[in-house]
Amino acid sequence: MFEHLGLSFIWLLIAYSVVTFVAIIHMYIFHHFYGVPNAKQAGTSYLKSPAYLKTLPYQAIYNVVLFPIFLWLYVRGIETNNLQELMFNTVIQWTVISIILDYVAWVLIPHPFRFTHKEFYIDYQPWITLIYLSIFVSHYILGFFIG
Repeated sequence: MFEHLGLSFIWLLIAYSVVTFVAIIHMYIFHHFYGVPNAKQAGTSYLKSPAYLKTLPYQAIYNVVLFPIFLWLYVRGIETNNLQELMFNTVIQWTVISIILDYVAWVLIPHPFRFTHKEFYIDYQPWITLIYLSIFVSHYILGFFIG
């Protein structure tokens, strides 16, 4: 299960970064092309900005589309007799590591976009749960496409 953990972690970080970048670009598009106010214009915090709030329903979709792609990029380079088991073990690792990474990156480390515990684990519902669920189901989605 932990045979390729280093390589798996690298692919997780790439997927995580791409998903975060897509979310930022999406928020930028809402603000600049559709005139949805940003935090400064709305006179509120980043987490309550209309442009950010508009992206919430889409965040699980970014994950459900992108994580299977990065799972495929990861597993295609590994020789295995049981691809389904490799994918399942990988998404369990990715889901757990994402939960820990989110906690450290979005709750613990001070920065302008930092969440409080309540904001992240209560106010961010159901979106954060759907995000973790979408990471976990990546192996089913990929399995559907590659057989």
